[in-house]
Amino acid sequence: MVAVTAESFDDGRTDVPGGITGPVERVVVVGAGMAGLTVANALAHAGTECVVLEARDRIGGRLHTADLGGSPVDLGGSWIHMPGGNPMTAFARLAGVDRRSADPVPEMTGFDLAEGRRLAAAEATELLGFYDEGFPAATARLTAELGPDASAAEGIEAFVAQAGLAPGQARRARQMLYGSIEAESAGLAGSQSLRWMWNELEYDGNYFGDVPDGGYRRLTAAMAAGVDLRLDTEVTDVEITPDGVRVRTAGGGSEAGSHVVVTVPLGVLKRGAPRFSPGLPPDRLAAIGRLGFGRFEKVALRFEEPFWRAAGFPHLMFFPRDPGEWMVWVMGLDAFGAGPVLVFFVFHSDAERLLGAGLDGAGLDGAVRWALGQLAEATGRPCPEPTAVAVTSWGTDPYSRGSYSHISPGSSPADADLLGEPVGGRLLFAGEHTQSARLAYADGALTSGIREAKRLLGQPGVRLGPAAG
Repeated sequence: MVAVTAESFDDGRTDVPGGITGPVERVVVVGAGMAGLTVANALAHAGTECVVLEARDRIGGRLHTADLGGSPVDLGGSWIHMPGGNPMTAFARLAGVDRRSADPVPEMTGFDLAEGRRLAAAEATELLGFYDEGFPAATARLTAELGPDASAAEGIEAFVAQAGLAPGQARRARQMLYGSIEAESAGLAGSQSLRWMWNELEYDGNYFGDVPDGGYRRLTAAMAAGVDLRLDTEVTDVEITPDGVRVRTAGGGSEAGSHVVVTVPLGVLKRGAPRFSPGLPPDRLAAIGRLGFGRFEKVALRFEEPFWRAAGFPHLMFFPRDPGEWMVWVMGLDAFGAGPVLVFFVFHSDAERLLGAGLDGAGLDGAVRWALGQLAEATGRPCPEPTAVAVTSWGTDPYSRGSYSHISPGSSPADADLLGEPVGGRLLFAGEHTQSARLAYADGALTSGIREAKRLLGQPGVRLGPAAG
């Protein structure tokens, strides 16, 4: 393959990872998400034979940009968080993909359904401050008080109880914190470790940072350029032999290689897929079991025009009537150049309650009606019918089984790092769940792919960029 444009990348380290056996002659990569595509792109630039097997009929995995009535909408990962010094920013620049600043916080408003009123700007700022500053600043103290295995839910309850808030404020603070932690964790606050919240490496710049102009599909397409890729090819079995690997697919085919890199999400590994022969070591199985992997869905609605902006709600936090239900974020993508689209971020608890175990036609319509009902209350008038809708189902998708990873009570970042170590010299792993520095982030998947390409090539860095065959 001939490189068109490529630059050197590393995974934030200059070491050369070891642990592999035998010469690297042909690599089979399982999964065409960001991690798998990164491995394959780097190997292609190095002239090492590689094939990528992807179960879906598309690339990108949990990075999936849909065309919603002419608007590009990311139904999985959306942002390049903390873009300064972020390798995803560097790759976007290399690929010629412009980025747009996409911080909703300056225009964020709030509506309390229990009190039937729009929150004052100072109230919304206070609530955002609890999440952005107050609670994170208190986690070390709360962990000392509650113990190292305390959950984020225990921390929230203690934080709000100690804050001396009026009843309405306290309800909204709990709803805000529970909802935001579920957004961070893609799981219940009760299954998120308080001790390991906000443990990841931070790059520079605003947390929300940028979005790729045109969606993440432009970055995954650039990473896939020049890669030998087989879609609609579900891997069922990975066999390690004394002199190589054999990977079998649901259609009865197989691929042989010297090494294999498995990049399926943690949720899939938790379901026992693919089957490994010999089986994974007990310590890996234990780490897979301890780490958390939950749900985060989106309800995206496209309209003829952004009526919410005229109503004074560029972006919105809904605070439900039921004090046991959590805050819901609603983002107006018109603010980020994606047209008249509203996206409801449906965190783990709401996803289970609203979307249930599956999304048949009635379930999808129910989610849309729920979203429109909340909008009608906030604006004080019936909403127009959307011209296009999309409702995700990451939690029931057999190739994801959830959204992204988190550290549960009783687990630690070491579990994620362990999952990034080779098994038997020929079986390698990549994905956001295989490193603790940027757990749950798309750029964490990217750097994990760089790490495994470094390991296979025996180099401290790799070259990445769109390539032509």
